[in-house]
Amino acid sequence: MIIKALLIDFDNTLVLFNEDEFLVNYAEKAYPYMADYFDQSTFFQKLLQSTVNMIRNDGSMTNVELFTNHFISGSELSYEECHNRLRKFYAESFRQLGNQVHVVPYGRKLIKRVLQKGLQVVIATNPIFPELATQIRLEWANLGDLDITMSTHAENMSYCKPRPEYYRSILDHINQKPEDCLMAGNDPISDMAASVLGIKTFLVDLDQEKGRLGILSKEIEERTKKKVVYPQYPIDGSGTLQDLERFLFGTKR
Repeated sequence: MIIKALLIDFDNTLVLFNEDEFLVNYAEKAYPYMADYFDQSTFFQKLLQSTVNMIRNDGSMTNVELFTNHFISGSELSYEECHNRLRKFYAESFRQLGNQVHVVPYGRKLIKRVLQKGLQVVIATNPIFPELATQIRLEWANLGDLDITMSTHAENMSYCKPRPEYYRSILDHINQKPEDCLMAGNDPISDMAASVLGIKTFLVDLDQEKGRLGILSKEIEERTKKKVVYPQYPIDGSGTLQDLERFLFGTKR
């Protein structure tokens, strides 16, 4: 197997955190930057609805444009003012949320090894954060200083996972064929959907020894109290980040 580019998920693959708690704390820290335009309840609702709308983007504009247009609708807040205030929030307060994030220990070593082997590396995180926030998040994972080929964010993408167009956009950006790429992540839906284009897939299971399929999937199952039903996306490999390295390079245990 010859792989020229590794696409790897970020949330609960390279860092661990509770996404629901993070969203609540994110909204609480961001609200003061918009408090003169919205009451807190309206702000929270707009933030959530605009994010959901962005995830459904059909490619007609970038994710950040779609988010901002939806967020300011029905208010006196201009596009430019909204953009400037959110950028100020990311520059001043967003880093404080890093204490909720736990780094997966082997992540940096894996990414460094992949880069040293001459492969391209794409941080294929769902692009709901702007570029500045994405860079800060990479710093949380101790990856900010590495020469990563591309990180997907709300300013350079017009689709979100699990849409095939999201993965097609990455391939176009890095100029690679799908069969020469591998997508690794912990979500059997959003990440393994890359297989639709012919991209090889690796399901990252950070808790494999306990027989769990992945942290994100476990959280969904606990929240809904129902058994999660996964689409039958092909999976070429699975295991820990160490197993992913062996899958890529054939190194022994």
